[in-house]
Amino acid sequence: MNDIRILITGGSGFIGTNAMAYCISNQWLVKNIDIEPPKEKSHLRYWEKVDICDHKALASAIYDFNPSHILHLAAKTGMDLKSIEEVPANIEGVKNIIEISNKLPDLKRVVFTSSLLVCKNGYIPKNDFDYCPPNIYGQSKMLGEQIVKNSKTNFEWVIARPTSIWGPWFKDSYLSFFKMINKNLYFHPGKDDKIKPKSYVGNTVHMMFKLLFAETKDVQGKVFYLADYPQGTTREWAECIAKSLGKKRIVTLPLLFLRCAASLGDILKIIGVEFPLTNFRLSNMLTGAVYPIENTKAIVGDLPYSLQDGVNETIAWMRDQKLM
Repeated sequence: MNDIRILITGGSGFIGTNAMAYCISNQWLVKNIDIEPPKEKSHLRYWEKVDICDHKALASAIYDFNPSHILHLAAKTGMDLKSIEEVPANIEGVKNIIEISNKLPDLKRVVFTSSLLVCKNGYIPKNDFDYCPPNIYGQSKMLGEQIVKNSKTNFEWVIARPTSIWGPWFKDSYLSFFKMINKNLYFHPGKDDKIKPKSYVGNTVHMMFKLLFAETKDVQGKVFYLADYPQGTTREWAECIAKSLGKKRIVTLPLLFLRCAASLGDILKIIGVEFPLTNFRLSNMLTGAVYPIENTKAIVGDLPYSLQDGVNETIAWMRDQKLM
């Protein structure tokens, strides 16, 4: 595999930082195209500052590297977007990647990273291209998928839909989840347990590269959900974190109490005060589903990290980063 040249767009982000580390550990030639500098300082030598919406700069950077494979991660995220015009990276950026990739002589495959939110939480699509996005972000990722599907390409492509991804270099809600458990501030919402699709980022990256190198007949033009298996509950995850941190057993609170707290969180958010629980987060915690991952399992096989492995590595990273 000495001829492997991996281009990662968005290699400075959460998943991207882990994907870069994966490539470096495998001694592949790798390049990170991102508008932001790497989170990991040792990755600076692989980075070039490029906006994927800048076609000319993007083309120059990609043609110069001439990748054999592309992992397209770069995207604008956000649950509070007001307009599709706020996320050109998710649409125009995809168009640019396709147009430029069609002119690459040695490119074999592109993995386009989409999102679980091309459909609302809990909705299981009837087929790969059945959509019902719940917000602007989900709509933008849906449009990106449709662009890929409807484009004439000279390269192979795969669409990956990550579920709830967590682990080193994460931020926002799942980082807060670990912090709340560490401070004994997390409570189980009600007594019902629901399957919550999620993936430790080490497994996510492993799955992505399995898709990048799999046999053509197994992956070309297909959609794959990225979730750890067997799929477990949030309660199991939380209890594993608490035990690993040496914390007391997590208490279960009535849903009515948590709904009141979430409504307070919504009000505080409006006035700019951060609060660990909002109705959006509570709804996300309460909505479960078992997503179709059989085709992912068939390609990937056994995952490299157990739930306990992922929790241990995440806690070690948080301590190293002085986050707990």
